[in-house]
Amino acid sequence: MNEPEATKIGEVPYRRRYVRVAVEMTVQYSRDGSENKAGSSSDLGGGGIRLATEEDLPLGSVLMLHFPLPDVEREMVAKGRIVLSFYNAEEQRFVHGIAFTQIDPRDQEEIIRYVAAEVERLTVDGERVD
Repeated sequence: MNEPEATKIGEVPYRRRYVRVAVEMTVQYSRDGSENKAGSSSDLGGGGIRLATEEDLPLGSVLMLHFPLPDVEREMVAKGRIVLSFYNAEEQRFVHGIAFTQIDPRDQEEIIRYVAAEVERLTVDGERVD
């Protein structure tokens, strides 16, 4: 089998293609050409973002996303599909896992570079990376 092996007994192998790191920022999103609304991110990776919103968005919905990236002057723009959705009762918000379906390769590279720098920083600080 070509399954990745766990590095330690009982450890689950990492299955995402891109590592994600915690990042809180405002994300502008729109669905089907509707007006922009604001949500907030809780994590980001080269393949997607987790977005918290006031509204319940259906699984499979396609969103146009616009968000800043720390230390990058231009705004990141991506189209993504909701692949996970749940209600967070504690925050009283809907949380959506979004997989990028269209993103400028330069924007994706900036995100990957940012995530790599955060992973390095967190590793040095001894924090956990998801």
